Amino acid sequence: MILQELNRYYERKAAEPEAAIPSYGTSIENISFALVLDENGKLLNVEDLRQEGAPRRPRKMVVPAAEKKANGIKPNFLWDSTSYVLGMDNKGNQKRTNRCHDAFIQQVRTFCLINDPGLQAIISFYERDYQTIADRPDWPEICGTNLVFRLSGTPGYIHERVAARDAWKHCMGQREIGTIGQCLVSGKAGQPLSRLHPSIKGVRGSQQGGADIVSFNKQSFESYGREQGANAPISKEVTFNYVTALNLLLANYSRQKVTIGDTTIVFWAEHKSVAEELFANLLAPEESKSQTAKTEEDSQTAEKIFHLLKTIRSGKRPGDIVPELDESVRFFILGLAPNASRLSIRFWISDSVETFLIHIGNHFSHLEMARQFDNEPEFPALWRLLCQTATLGKNENVLPALAGGMVKAMLNGGFYPQNLLAVVLGRIRAEHKINYFRAALLKAFLVRNKKMEIPMYYDPNRKDVPYLLGGLFAVLEKAQSDAIPGTNATMKDRFFAAAPATPARVFPLLLKNAANHIAKLRKDPAKTGWAINIEKAIQDSIAHLANFPTTLSSEDQGLFMIGYYQRVKDLYTSKNNTVNTSEEN
Repeated sequence: MILQELNRYYERKAAEPEAAIPSYGTSIENISFALVLDENGKLLNVEDLRQEGAPRRPRKMVVPAAEKKANGIKPNFLWDSTSYVLGMDNKGNQKRTNRCHDAFIQQVRTFCLINDPGLQAIISFYERDYQTIADRPDWPEICGTNLVFRLSGTPGYIHERVAARDAWKHCMGQREIGTIGQCLVSGKAGQPLSRLHPSIKGVRGSQQGGADIVSFNKQSFESYGREQGANAPISKEVTFNYVTALNLLLANYSRQKVTIGDTTIVFWAEHKSVAEELFANLLAPEESKSQTAKTEEDSQTAEKIFHLLKTIRSGKRPGDIVPELDESVRFFILGLAPNASRLSIRFWISDSVETFLIHIGNHFSHLEMARQFDNEPEFPALWRLLCQTATLGKNENVLPALAGGMVKAMLNGGFYPQNLLAVVLGRIRAEHKINYFRAALLKAFLVRNKKMEIPMYYDPNRKDVPYLLGGLFAVLEKAQSDAIPGTNATMKDRFFAAAPATPARVFPLLLKNAANHIAKLRKDPAKTGWAINIEKAIQDSIAHLANFPTTLSSEDQGLFMIGYYQRVKDLYTSKNNTVNTSEEN
């Protein structure tokens, strides 16, 4: 299914006139320099093709398809590194470099004996002393890079000439055909099957040279006596199509790619749709409409995404915000993660745009929580939420399975990973800190996985014991901070981890200390009214507690943390609550 849809996506892009996608037998590679030759093969110049900038980067260029070399010696056609093209590099193994260079020259002399000025110039080039190129002052920059050839006074490059293309077709036809069979993807019979599939590049954490989705490179991976190519029978043309399509989606400039944790996500529609432009921002929205955009266009896009997210979160149809969006379009989302020399399929989800929007809207609805600060995003990006589960808040410390599970739950509407609750509680206990993002994660987990009803703001009428205890802890903490401002060791520092785990052991001690704090506040005439309100709030909470539970389950501890967070927010921002903060001063 995955390879079928990637093959269709390639065919769709290839049919678009404006799409710069390589055709079968070609690939897009990094090219740094061109050897400029005259018709007699004399090297006139080495043209720098790299893009301007610091540092200068190779240019992306369509060339004859790259060989998958692994550890073998396989020259590319009319382009390659200096090891193959010039027989010189800085790898320190000249014997192997000479073999690479001989293979390149042999291929040129075998397939380029055509009456064409460009091809004849390359043949003549190898009859001259071309290794003096190493005397050039810019040789250190040239050494090790990929080179192409250009005929002086002629536009384009030699590998683009009609004669060169014909020579390349002949070269491909002479190569080992290998196993013939029916293609598993296209269904066509009598097709040459791929034994090795080209590498997929652009997945975070994978090898620099790329990795494979389909790979059978050892006899132990074969089954039922099938050869490696027949074990996953995919034609060479379909192999080229799906790899090219996936590499296009994974390119650095791609807007159809999002990376969350160790999972690289690509997405596309069955036909051209505005959804492909919107989904990156829907999967990873950043900040709210108040964020200052760099350009007017960025500002308009951010505003549209913000209103679209508000629309789908409320369960309304997005047609008013994006009227050109066809919600019936089939949409595909693929999650990839590195796994040694291969790629792991973290998830594959296929559904209509409408269904995905419903699931994303539900995700943000479950996350909806009173923000601690006004500048925090109303629609927090998943990567920001996941960083709250990681040691030191670093993206690289996010648990891989947790990241993939969170993305999948967001997209298919399923349960959040079961370990999400334990991981978030663990970070809160370790850091003695619950913020907007962690409170939102706890709420989303309890609402979706445990079917609890949890409000966005503090609910003074809620009587759940864990919720009451969390709110009570917030009031007791406020009493201490007002009575003893600037204390070195607060009750939060000492008891925040133990209070939700063993309430019966901790809260009697906290209440005893609170009595002293309230007594101290009463002695200050400016805070007498505030002390009375705190005492009332404590009594209101205790009135609904028959006794303090010995311990709380993980779910109840999550509810405790939400009650604490919302009560703190209420204490410091609300004017109409049980504890009237206006009397504090």
